Formats: sequence, structure tokens, C-alpha cells
Amino acid sequence: MREGSLEAPTRHRLDWQNPEFYDQAKAEKELGRVFDICHGCRRCVNLCTAFPTLFDLVDASATMEVDGVAKQDYWKVVDQCYLCDMCYMTKCPTCRRIPGTSTSRT
Repeated sequence: MREGSLEAPTRHRLDWQNPEFYDQAKAEKELGRVFDICHGCRRCVNLCTAFPTLFDLVDASATMEVDGVAKQDYWKVVDQCYLCDMCYMTKCPTCRRIPGTSTSRT
């Protein structure tokens, strides 16, 4: 998909049969990476409740950065996502696909 194009996004399959899909430490590390990018951009704040949930957690943290958000609170954000791909359709600036998610771009 090209920036600014009218092309429909491609929905990619979740690799749910891969044992790494269920590795919580890997998931938390990747969520931290992605959340840090989201926190810096905030382009998608009005698309769904996942983003305001994330930003409220970051803004309420001691550091006002993702590293100040408790790992167990990451799941509050995840629970708000229903894989609508609105973030993907608005050309999310994450520099690479998010492995194991519908928004992965490779």
C-alpha cells in the first residue's frame, strides 16, 4: 500500500498456530515497541478506544512514557482492539509490520 493511496489494505492471517504467538514475554516486548511509536505519534487517537486507553495509561504514568506503564496494563489496551484495521488503513507510521497481528506489513 502506498502512502495516500486509495488501495484497500491487505488483511494478513494471524500466525496463531506458531508457539511464539503465545509467548507473553515476546508479546509484551513487541507491545512496548509499538506502544512507544503510537505514543509518539497519536495520529489514531480518534479511531477506536484502544488508543485513548493507551494514551491515558501513558499520561498517568510516573514517567509519562510507555516505560512507566505496568506490563499488566498493556492488556487493557489489547482488550480494546477488535482488529478492525482502521489504524492500518490510515497509514500507520510504524516502520515495520507488527509480527503476529493484522496490522503487519511484511
